[in-house]
Amino acid sequence: MKEKFNKIINSTGYISVSPLPSAEELRKFYADAYYQQSLAATYRADYPQEELNHKRLRAELLLHALKSVRKANDGKSFLEVGCGEGFVLQAAHDAGYDVEGIDFSSYGVKSFHPHFESVLSTGDAFELLDVRIKSGTKVDVCVLQNVLEHVIDPEGLMDRIKRILTPDGLAVINIPNDFSRIQEKLKDIGSVDRDYWFLPPHHLHYFNVDTIGLFIESVGFEVVDTFGDFPIELFLFCPGSNYVTNADNGPSAHKARIEIDLLLAERGIDNYHRFCQSMSGCGIGRNVCVIVRVKD
Repeated sequence: MKEKFNKIINSTGYISVSPLPSAEELRKFYADAYYQQSLAATYRADYPQEELNHKRLRAELLLHALKSVRKANDGKSFLEVGCGEGFVLQAAHDAGYDVEGIDFSSYGVKSFHPHFESVLSTGDAFELLDVRIKSGTKVDVCVLQNVLEHVIDPEGLMDRIKRILTPDGLAVINIPNDFSRIQEKLKDIGSVDRDYWFLPPHHLHYFNVDTIGLFIESVGFEVVDTFGDFPIELFLFCPGSNYVTNADNGPSAHKARIEIDLLLAERGIDNYHRFCQSMSGCGIGRNVCVIVRVKD
């Protein structure tokens, strides 16, 4: 894998690394590095109960947001590309959807939702989507959580999503909120001294709350809802909780994030959804989620 990466700004404002790795280089990176070395940090064998509750809360929020923009007769087929540990699949199943998942590895689903192994396809997402396109298989809802930033060709991926959606279908895209205003401010005031979020080849493309909408429009979709998640980077404004200058602050910041999020959700999922919509409206949130449909 190439070690030197530059930043380029695309026509819709999002940032990509240059040069991009080849498909073979990227496949080797995930096979040899990501799923072997860092999976222990990304997908663990178990989580504290509060963290499990938080994962389920975020999955519940996604399904609540979908329900708020879908009609009752919009269909129930549900595909998650990059389904990870299966928490969203479980929430969708509980909501009455017929679920399927795609992921590079079965590790996460096997660990937490092994009953979904029978509806999981593993391998290259582009190749698996091409199989669906060739067979004419359509889906009513397609979810991509933290996928777009990893692939070599995000435009090509969205073109495939467009081709597998039913006429009234919706896609849900979740991306890190990177090169955002909050990160610029942290650099301006000296709270951080580098683009700590710039992580090639792990992340190849960098969207934020502003550029994701422009990108979505450019590939033939329109946004029908936008919401953020907890802006953990607020902790970076305080030296005592800054986890970039002092990595020892990371676990406590993560724990506080979970506790605050669960507290905010105590008033009900509808209020929590509106709060998350407001965060994205203010340009904050560590991640940003958009629900989109194909433009007429």
